[in-house]
Amino acid sequence: MRLGHIIYTVHDLEKAVSEWTDKGFKVEYGRAKKPVNALIYFSEGPYIELMERSGMPAISRKIMRMLGKGAFMDRFDYWEHCPEGWSCLAIEKDPGGLKQEIAYLDSVGIDGTYMKNLKRTDTAGRELRYKCYFTHDYTMPFLMSYFETDPKPKSFVHPNGIKRVKKVEYLTNEKNASALAHLVDDDTLQVVTGEGFEIISIEFDTVE
Repeated sequence: MRLGHIIYTVHDLEKAVSEWTDKGFKVEYGRAKKPVNALIYFSEGPYIELMERSGMPAISRKIMRMLGKGAFMDRFDYWEHCPEGWSCLAIEKDPGGLKQEIAYLDSVGIDGTYMKNLKRTDTAGRELRYKCYFTHDYTMPFLMSYFETDPKPKSFVHPNGIKRVKKVEYLTNEKNASALAHLVDDDTLQVVTGEGFEIISIEFDTVE
């Protein structure tokens, strides 16, 4: 697997899109009507997702808890209440299933919720289908199969000269670090072991 994308939680999506556009990035909303996220794609490597809080209404989170999905909702509640900024990572593989990776995580005591039929239609009218495995421990990055239709632009450089995310440094505990070392083969992700969790730093690569 590889580093798939980095989530930046925001409290006002429209304002965040304007701010990131002013920084010289090309930003597109996740969907045309009532978007809850926006994407900053690069031709290669991970992309950035600007996500307005959890993206899930409070009533939906409450119903999920009533249905016994409290551990699943812990991640979404974290996104709902965390401060604005870098909040989460997703690791990904090519389109397909995640059964092998889930079986490995289960063997090392990391459980989660598998969502197999996720999709959205983006602003270009493309239907993006994918699967996610949301680990119940939200300090562990969640897993995703890449979109069946690739939305990334080809040979693209942002107006500010940035062409890709070069490195992401991530702090997490030993258990999660060990699991990531087993699952991920990507020099972009540098895992630091310690107490707590956070995205320590992100480096970008620019055109010369």
